[in-house]
Amino acid sequence: MISPGYQQPQISPAPILIIGIGNEYRGDDGIGPAIARRLRERHLSAVTILEISGDLMDIWEKCQGAETVILVDAAASGGKPGTLYRFEAHREPLPQKLFAPSSTHALGLAAAVELARALKLLPATLIVYGLEGKSFASGQGLSPEVQQALPGLMEEILQDLKEKCRATLGPRGT
Repeated sequence: MISPGYQQPQISPAPILIIGIGNEYRGDDGIGPAIARRLRERHLSAVTILEISGDLMDIWEKCQGAETVILVDAAASGGKPGTLYRFEAHREPLPQKLFAPSSTHALGLAAAVELARALKLLPATLIVYGLEGKSFASGQGLSPEVQQALPGLMEEILQDLKEKCRATLGPRGT
C-alpha cells in the first residue's frame, strides 16, 4: 500500500531528450524505437533517450525541463523508402503529409507538434527526423530499405548532438 501523501518522484530529463516514436510490431513504424535503442547503446552523456508509442500528446509531458528535444518517427508520405527528412520544428510547422495519423497514433506527429505550439509547450529546440518507411503491416522487423538508412540517420542525429546541442558524446561519468 502506498502511504498517504506519497508522490512518485519525477525524473528530470537531461538538457537533451531523444524520443523514438513508433510501434516495433508494425514493420517500419518501429524506426523510432530502433534508433532509440541504438543510441542508448552509445551511453551518451547529458542525453535522456525514451521510446513512445500511442498517444503523441504524452510527449510534451516528458519534455518538461529539456532544452533540446529530438523526435524520431517513421514518415509515410509514399516517398522512396529510406528517404531521410529533418526539420527544426521549433521554427516551422511539420509537413502534414509526412507525419499523418496512423493506426498506432491517435494524432499524427505534425498535428501533435502544432497543438503543442499553440499551447506553448514546445521546447526551445525541437528537431524532428522522419525516415520514410515502406511497410507498416503487422509484424516485427524493418524493411531492407529502412535498415540500410539507419546508419545515416544515426550519423545525422550524432552530428546534431555534437554541433547543435553541444552534448558530450563520451560515456556517462567520464
